[in-house]
Amino acid sequence: MRYLVLGSVNIDRTFSVDHIVSPGETIPSYGIADSAGGKGANQAAALGKAGLSVYFAGKLGSDGKWILDQLEEYGVNISKCIISQVSHTGQAIIQVDRSGQNSIILDAGGNMELDLAELNGILEDFQQGDMIILQNEINSIAEIIRMAKANGMRICMNPSPFDERISDYPLDLVDIFFVNEIEGRLMAGMDTIPCSDYEFRLLAHKLISKFPTAVFILTAGKNGAYYISSEKGLFYSPIIDYPVVDTTGAGDTFCGYMLASLESGAEPEDALIIASRASGIAVSRKGAMASIPTKDEVFRK
Repeated sequence: MRYLVLGSVNIDRTFSVDHIVSPGETIPSYGIADSAGGKGANQAAALGKAGLSVYFAGKLGSDGKWILDQLEEYGVNISKCIISQVSHTGQAIIQVDRSGQNSIILDAGGNMELDLAELNGILEDFQQGDMIILQNEINSIAEIIRMAKANGMRICMNPSPFDERISDYPLDLVDIFFVNEIEGRLMAGMDTIPCSDYEFRLLAHKLISKFPTAVFILTAGKNGAYYISSEKGLFYSPIIDYPVVDTTGAGDTFCGYMLASLESGAEPEDALIIASRASGIAVSRKGAMASIPTKDEVFRK
């Protein structure tokens, strides 16, 4: 079985600020750093660091080749990546405040320029039982889902960032969803964002009622995380508290370690704990991809 992350790769430029800038406001930065990011690349890095054999495929410019070198160091196969001679690598301008919260502006670059021939070339070697992991930072998601399903692949979808395109996706073909409270609320058609355990469980029930054949992993920030499926039921884990330095990439870390744990045979409750520990370590460090812990760090006593 092989794992393919088909998604975004970005150069993250992070500004450390006292607070997230308000409209019309100019504030100083007390630090700036460039690092590797993009939800797709981050999730591939997390899967690689968690010990799975994983491929990453994305489209980027020559300015981002150093990110692929970094992914290779984490054990990720990058042979399916496309280096464009006319596009630039996606860019993310990130503000991180003193509490570790972030605000992000994205320029898609090559992430939104995949064509059908390139997608066919990426997917042609994957088959029955392989898994594709998708986010919503690249183009042609609906076509990718249909092509992957036609190949017999299992489909994992993280619908982030959540936008109007998602209503056109064949979501009934997805096997595993990773959603936060906002994405889950929008998918379920709830009027308000859940805040309490009762409301999160209500959201979980609505999601699985709407997509009964899928598994949902619902992350709820400081309220913990939930696993929901028609077959196994509902499981919950609280967060594992770490000092917050930078939340960039925390959700991608959770996704990678949750998948790796489930695929290794862990029970849902144990997988939630492992993923929570990994994302907790990640938020205690600066950066996105670089902050993702290794398997040895996550399982260190």
